[in-house]
Amino acid sequence: MSLELSKIKALEKIVKLKIVDISRRRLAGIKGISTELADLREYVQGDDVRFIDWKATARKGRLMLRERIEEREQNILIMLDVSGSMGLGSGASKLKHGIFASAAIAYLAIKDKNRVALATFSNFINNFIGFGKTTKHLYAIFDVLVNVKPYGNTNIEYSVLRVLPRIKSRSLVMIITDMSDKPESMRRAFELLTLNGHKVIVFHIYDPEMYKLPEGVKVITFKDPSTGKEIKLNVKDPMFKATYEALVQAEEKKRMDFIRKCRGAGIDIMPIKTTELVEHALIRYLTVKKRGFLLK
Repeated sequence: MSLELSKIKALEKIVKLKIVDISRRRLAGIKGISTELADLREYVQGDDVRFIDWKATARKGRLMLRERIEEREQNILIMLDVSGSMGLGSGASKLKHGIFASAAIAYLAIKDKNRVALATFSNFINNFIGFGKTTKHLYAIFDVLVNVKPYGNTNIEYSVLRVLPRIKSRSLVMIITDMSDKPESMRRAFELLTLNGHKVIVFHIYDPEMYKLPEGVKVITFKDPSTGKEIKLNVKDPMFKATYEALVQAEEKKRMDFIRKCRGAGIDIMPIKTTELVEHALIRYLTVKKRGFLLK
């Protein structure tokens, strides 16, 4: 472990700033953060009288109860895809967004007294940090995140098979990936986790500019990432443009069909644009914690 403290401190500072900024703008209405109080409701027979809100009762003229979200320790595994395709992206790379999302979720989860683990993967497990909840443990996670580099192809199924024996109790598994893997292989991986009692949330990092053709040029060079073979194409050719647009639409339909199938199997896949990733990851994490589904 390299423990580049300056990089870790910088990452922590950015995460804190993002959390503060998002909290001011978007999270104020989300209840259930840590041990915060939740909604008021009218008292019904059998409720715990210790939670009667007497001020609200006097104000409304009837017994009012203030619900509390019970805080319990949960296991949260963050799986971050660090494959070669994650190094791509218009503007900041998908991997950079994934790093910030992972760091922010780890920070919030440990702050909420949960046990957090991190696995970075491509076609194998690159790094694995077991479950822990201390500040020292958070820094160990940050140390991995500040040093990851994109490498290899995506193989979520193999990575899940390798990491599954290390998850000893029921956990929330958050997979952050661009899903550049075979659909059926991914689906088997997600279902394998759910069959073992874990809840799966997939953050699909999606670059909205991914299929956009460059403007102001006539000829572009496409390179096959697998073979390295290059081909030059005239993007101004009407036949090429029509064919290309049809292929893009077909790919988008295939992606949405896959997401619908997974959701039908109880696997929560959340397509998020790269520009929205950290914000949505935080909101999604807090919403899931509010539900408390791991405790059912």
